[in-house]
Amino acid sequence: MLDLKRNGTNLNEVEEKAIQVLSRIVNTIIEGAEVKKVSSDQYYTLLEISKADPGIIIGKHGHTLDAIQYIVNMIANNKGEQYPQRLYVIDIDGYRKRREETLQKYAKEKAEIAKRKGNAVALYFMNSIERRLVHLSLKEDTEVTTYSEGKEPFRRVIIAPTAISKMNYRQEDKMIWKNK
Repeated sequence: MLDLKRNGTNLNEVEEKAIQVLSRIVNTIIEGAEVKKVSSDQYYTLLEISKADPGIIIGKHGHTLDAIQYIVNMIANNKGEQYPQRLYVIDIDGYRKRREETLQKYAKEKAEIAKRKGNAVALYFMNSIERRLVHLSLKEDTEVTTYSEGKEPFRRVIIAPTAISKMNYRQEDKMIWKNK
């Protein structure tokens, strides 16, 4: 079990619970792994896993890491009204930052293709976090509009040139991220 006093980290009751849950999960997968709080603000707390094989913890396309993060958030936020709801972001060896940079680059490349060809481009299926990153990375590009379509787990982002995106998208499963 993680020794919170030894870390010298000032943790509230819910953060301590989140770290203990994460520590138990990770040590079930790989013995000797360590968990620590890296940073925190009003809404987010970043927890970092170290001394573990990142490939096993991350899993294919980050699915294992996302599942661990989901479980930690469900358990840690299952509390009374005493503490506000917050998001615990779980990372290992900077994977989240690298993945974000990769998605932003991918989205910008596909946006250029959509602009050059004048056609909408459908990206591969993504989870909600990844879709949000794509939407945000292209939000400032006035030449394209992004929206999501499909049903979970088969939702994807569509990048359309602004001229095409002025068509009326009336389906309830599409969400436009820019004003026309």
